Amino acid sequence: MLKGIDLSVPGMMTMGALVSTQFAAKNSDNVALALAVVALIAVAVGLVNGLVIAVFSVTPLVATLAMNALLLGAALAYSGGTPTRAPQSVSDFALDKTLDVSNTVWLSVLLVVVVALATKRTVWGRRLVAVGANESAARIAGIRVVSLKVSGYVAAALCYSGAGVLLAGYISTPNTNVGNQYLLPAIAAVVVGGTALNGGRGKILGTAIGALFLSQLTQLVLSLGAPSSTQLLIQAAVIAVAVGLQSVKGKTLLIRLKPLRGRQERPA
Repeated sequence: MLKGIDLSVPGMMTMGALVSTQFAAKNSDNVALALAVVALIAVAVGLVNGLVIAVFSVTPLVATLAMNALLLGAALAYSGGTPTRAPQSVSDFALDKTLDVSNTVWLSVLLVVVVALATKRTVWGRRLVAVGANESAARIAGIRVVSLKVSGYVAAALCYSGAGVLLAGYISTPNTNVGNQYLLPAIAAVVVGGTALNGGRGKILGTAIGALFLSQLTQLVLSLGAPSSTQLLIQAAVIAVAVGLQSVKGKTLLIRLKPLRGRQERPA
């Protein structure tokens, strides 16, 4: 929605997974303290990303790519490259079910509802969309663009780190490459869900449906015995097709609007 692709997803997920396991192991399995540390790191990362992009006008692609490299390096240095088992309580939550439905599914549904309400029903959400659609117009309207952008990147970093913690609980012993495979699917889910890469338009429910579609597509590919390289090729193809369809849709809309503009400009 903010007209930029965040490439710090793998680094933030890896950092969340490794810090939650390593820190808890070094502090008598104090999960609450470990989660607090992960949240603080996520807030700091989001602040840096947002400030670098909003204040110094660095391209989001470049800023978040640099942050991703920094996070992966820091995670490797902190863990020493040695995997540590996730706290039992985190694994239990990630693997258990409530009403025969996985806890992670319930949490995902809750997150979708909260984010959808936040973007559609709150002042913050509407202003966030406005900044993504037209930053100059939003600034003229009195919207604090810098603070809005920073808050958006902070919220994103918190989501990435939370996903990393849950992933650590799900696989029990995360390694330093645990988040690398989730960058392309994350972008694909957003694009397939109808979010415009040029900002200003996003569908939270569409993104959730896109993620579900991609997960089922991945399971289908794996069930057919295809290698992981084929899975990556399919994800890349899905992104290309979705972006192409968005481009065609946008051009079609412009073509339809041209006659209307011509009529409005004619003198009475």
